[in-house]
Amino acid sequence: MERRKRIALFVALPEVVHVHRILKGITLQCERYGYDLCVFASSTHPSFPRADYVKGELNIFELANLEELDGAILDCSMLTDHGEDPLLKHLRNRFAAYPDIPVCSLELPLEGTTFIGNDNEAALREMCRHAIEVHGKKKLCILTGQKDNAVAEQRLGILLDEIGKLGLSVLPEHIIYGNFWYNSGDELAEQIVSGEIRQPEAVLCTSDCMAIGLIERLKKRGKRVPEDVLVLGFDASDEGAMNLTTLSSYEPADAKMGADAVDHIRSVIDPGAEIIPMEQDTSHLFHPGASCGCVTDPAYMIRRFRNALYVSSYNYADSEFGERISIGTLLESYAMETFTDSATIDECMKNIFNSIYLLRPYRNFYLCLKENWLDMDDSRTQGYPENMRILAAATSVDEDKYYGEGEAVSFKTAQMIPKLYEEGRAPAVFYFSPVHFNGRLLGYSVLQRDFSDHFYPNIVYRNWLRYINTGLEMIRSKDRLQILSVRDEMTGVFNRRGMYENFRRLLSEAAEGEALFVSVVDMDGLKYINDNFGHAEGDYGIRCVSDVLRSLAHENEFCVRSGGDEFFLIGIGAYERGDEAARAKEFCEVMNRTSEQSGKPYRISASIGCIVCPDCRKQSLDAALSEADGRMYGYKMRNRRQRGLHEFRPE
Repeated sequence: MERRKRIALFVALPEVVHVHRILKGITLQCERYGYDLCVFASSTHPSFPRADYVKGELNIFELANLEELDGAILDCSMLTDHGEDPLLKHLRNRFAAYPDIPVCSLELPLEGTTFIGNDNEAALREMCRHAIEVHGKKKLCILTGQKDNAVAEQRLGILLDEIGKLGLSVLPEHIIYGNFWYNSGDELAEQIVSGEIRQPEAVLCTSDCMAIGLIERLKKRGKRVPEDVLVLGFDASDEGAMNLTTLSSYEPADAKMGADAVDHIRSVIDPGAEIIPMEQDTSHLFHPGASCGCVTDPAYMIRRFRNALYVSSYNYADSEFGERISIGTLLESYAMETFTDSATIDECMKNIFNSIYLLRPYRNFYLCLKENWLDMDDSRTQGYPENMRILAAATSVDEDKYYGEGEAVSFKTAQMIPKLYEEGRAPAVFYFSPVHFNGRLLGYSVLQRDFSDHFYPNIVYRNWLRYINTGLEMIRSKDRLQILSVRDEMTGVFNRRGMYENFRRLLSEAAEGEALFVSVVDMDGLKYINDNFGHAEGDYGIRCVSDVLRSLAHENEFCVRSGGDEFFLIGIGAYERGDEAARAKEFCEVMNRTSEQSGKPYRISASIGCIVCPDCRKQSLDAALSEADGRMYGYKMRNRRQRGLHEFRPE
């Protein structure tokens, strides 16, 4: 059975309205053609000032196994803010090794890919006509993005062309290059108020951010909008709809752009197959607001406002509650406090599992972590290990639900997620998001949704993942502290506190009449090695003794570093008196071989004393250790020898 074809989208900030519109077009066509969609998304923009955090976010793009993809779409406008940068070059180079995979770049051209532009011409020309024909403005100013930026220049060119067709022109001083961001509008407002440029009757902004910055600064400087200066935006963003002076704005044709990209990929991977272009209704692209004097569409504004609504209580009994989960729902869930308060690893996983309802609607969710995610010494930030483990899985359709270390499922990272390879399921969208703490790799999450859900990652999912990152780091720290409280940091064996905890456990599990076995080991000549070769070599010798003792420990035994160069081996089981000499001999033989193979200019050896106590319940551990220590000391005295280059001198 031929596997379902997969298309990947590489994007940043998947919760913004621009990405939602692109996803609308992409998911429509993927569902129509029966393709899976894999979305690899960073929750921060590459220009975000926290470099370590950005590195952790962008690492999600390394997860994409290009051998398992049939096509790819790069949302270049969200992956850079200044043309082709290191990230885009890196992605381009990765795909260059797979020339059979068609790759589309959206909105900004990228060498080696097929450029799919955003056909905003109709909306931009309508913007000009609205200012001139509806409101009668003649002195127009255009605020666009960076000079030589392809999108900025394209939008500027269309606006100038339409204004010319309407019999007007724009003064050179009224053609302003910005950066698509708020500060550009702010700076233009200051130029207008100060008289640096003549005050226009209307400003056409090619992004909502610039329009909002312009409006707010004009108002603060005593100018009235729209009475003194009419302002139009381009993006139809939630913020523009919720601005105190609601922004009149035009919706870009992002959905059509995304759909066109899928259609192009289909023409390559399924040559001759039917292509059904997306039909876009351009009559709903304009969203009127107060910034131009039009009447705000209340239904549109309320929908935008509800996306960001924060209330403190919700009707959880509502059968459609899951469709209205907002940032307020997340905050009032106290998920952050619950995650960070987890006392154990399994409790943390359980708490994460119990909070997955915040992601509704979903079909499946998976939390995939690297196998050694608890290792605080592993500072890996780039790429992913060969294997991953699913430590929490939730589903809305069957019984495939579990969480915790004991239930974890391992799989090859090259699969990305095993569910992708399930036969017979319907096509779906899989959102892959990074899981890390300040760039230190922990794993990734996978949210699977049906195309029919029509829900895209939002601010709830973004911040829920941040809570997960913090919760996992907290439990890692707690686990590390727990280990340090019972284990010796240098050798990794138990310390005295760990010794008593483990002995109580062994004793509670012991069968009637089982014996107690104790070995006491003390390194020989540590002072000589420290004095003549340095303390680093002395530490090496201590670790060698520990490693030998651990290698000889049976399943029912554990090792202890009691302090300095002294170690214990403790076990409960079916021991006999003859085990005392046999175990001591075995240790000495392995210790000698280890010393010979070390290549060190000194001999590594240790003295040992062993004892078997017939009934573990009638013998105190401390008394047994004391007796074994006496035997060890006797052994040391009998075997003390002179030190030379390879021998010990009397201390």
